Amino acid sequence: MVFLLLPLAGNAQEGHPIKGTWRGEIDMGADSRALVMIMDYDGDNITGMINPGRTSYRFSSADLDAPNWVLSAGATNRDGVDISFMATLHEIGARNRYLEGTWTEGGSSYPFRVNRE
Repeated sequence: MVFLLLPLAGNAQEGHPIKGTWRGEIDMGADSRALVMIMDYDGDNITGMINPGRTSYRFSSADLDAPNWVLSAGATNRDGVDISFMATLHEIGARNRYLEGTWTEGGSSYPFRVNRE
């Protein structure tokens, strides 16, 4: 009986709702752009990486307004452009939770949405 319940327990223990890989896009009108973020939470701090790979860049700051589930973070990309975003976490307890908000880059703001994988 225990062996039958182990797969269920493994799926239920995902950790903090922000932790994980998030995939979606920034809506820049005709030029929408793919977005991947990997975030972690160590019990005190949220860290993250945007677009992992050769052109990745790390969060320089991140803050979670936990009562409202609003995440804000900043970074500087490889071209030296400051980036920030503010997003609300939706469907917190669900496997298909998502962050939706505003992405600001180079002085312009765009809507974006990423889904947790």
